[in-house]
Amino acid sequence: MPTGTAVEKTTQVADSLEHILRQDSRVLSVASFKGTSSPRFQNSYAPQMGGSNFAQFIVNTTGVDATLELLDEYTPRYSGYFPEAVVRFKQLGYSEAVNPVEVRISGDSLSVLKDEADRIVEILRTMPELELVRTNFNEPLAATRIELDEDESIRLGITNASLETALAMRYGSGFPVATAWEGDYDINIVLKSTKADSARYQDLGDERIAASGGLATVPLRQIAKIVPVWNDGQIVRRNGIRTITVMAEVGREINVMNATAKVQEKLSGLSLPEGVTLTYGGELEENEEQMPNIMAGLCIAVVIIFFILLWHFKRISTAVMMLMCLTLCLFGTAVGILIQGVDFGVTCVLGIVSLMGILVRNGIIMIDYAEELRNNERMTAHQAIYHSAQRRMRPIFLTSAAASMGVIPMILGGSGLWMPMGTVIFYGTLITMVFILTVMPVCYWLMMSGTTRKRSRSAKLELE
Repeated sequence: MPTGTAVEKTTQVADSLEHILRQDSRVLSVASFKGTSSPRFQNSYAPQMGGSNFAQFIVNTTGVDATLELLDEYTPRYSGYFPEAVVRFKQLGYSEAVNPVEVRISGDSLSVLKDEADRIVEILRTMPELELVRTNFNEPLAATRIELDEDESIRLGITNASLETALAMRYGSGFPVATAWEGDYDINIVLKSTKADSARYQDLGDERIAASGGLATVPLRQIAKIVPVWNDGQIVRRNGIRTITVMAEVGREINVMNATAKVQEKLSGLSLPEGVTLTYGGELEENEEQMPNIMAGLCIAVVIIFFILLWHFKRISTAVMMLMCLTLCLFGTAVGILIQGVDFGVTCVLGIVSLMGILVRNGIIMIDYAEELRNNERMTAHQAIYHSAQRRMRPIFLTSAAASMGVIPMILGGSGLWMPMGTVIFYGTLITMVFILTVMPVCYWLMMSGTTRKRSRSAKLELE
């Protein structure tokens, strides 16, 4: 609701929407929070700051399909259904970004920031991929400016400081005088005017102000002018700098990163005044923060695999060859993501790490046997890897098939967290199995053919 809306009015709208939700047979329960936000019941969920103009529901449905049906049905119908209210429907996910798309404008001049924010809002509202385009600078609030008559106030001994103190105590949050306890909870007892929560200009003008050190009182209208004004409902700062954030939602079937890329393309030619900077938040910022740590973990996994191979084969060339073959995982990953249409995220990287482990295991099965044939049977590198690939084809197929079939429930479950990982492992394992039996033997033969010639020379010298 607009900033400053009474909690009673917010509750009326919230109760109406809650009644609509409870009438739906697909809804099992509704937990409502009016005037406040819900607790942090999930690690990736960031509660919104509550207030008298804010209400929130946590809705449990009969299943995933029912949730998607409700989102598709209720979002276009009720997003702007109630006057003055913005209703936002969101499926609980694993992203910590409050809004999918955010464009932040920072600078010192508030008026310039507002103009630029309005320009960006107009541009984003023309994009069919975006919904509920808005800013975090809420509606202006009706306020009062008191202009003190210096001559009259000085004559009566009233200063700006004393007037501010008196009005703050009477019309502000109040002056604490005591504390009452209800069990373990403390309640402040404050002193303030009886009209502090709802006052008119006439009431403010009739307010008695102490004069001449408290010997007498005068009405406020006698020493000051009371002027109605409009003030900003909310001024947001980010890292100490005034910042306006343009926020937007995206459709359920639309890729957030693709939508953000289109927003960046639309705003790339936007000329900003001097001193104004434009940055992006939302899902893009979250990915940019998480991806370096994820890629660092991937590099650590590759280094560990290299030393394990080096310890096993006792030869740097073999370890390097198998390390280079790890890139074969990327082709299967790309095919799986393309076929299933999933987004590349954190769990996809975990799937790639698992896929590298499967490739290394199958590669060791084949190359280890080839090394045994070369040492014991005195075969050439070509003969050894050829016979090894033939002999180890069945165990490689069985282990790959078992690994790929084991993740089918993850794919069928449709989870936004685990489905991408299952997709990478399923398609990557099957496609990588073909590469293990074709590309890896050729790489081994080309790399080890030189060592075969050295071994044949050594054998001739021993015979002589």
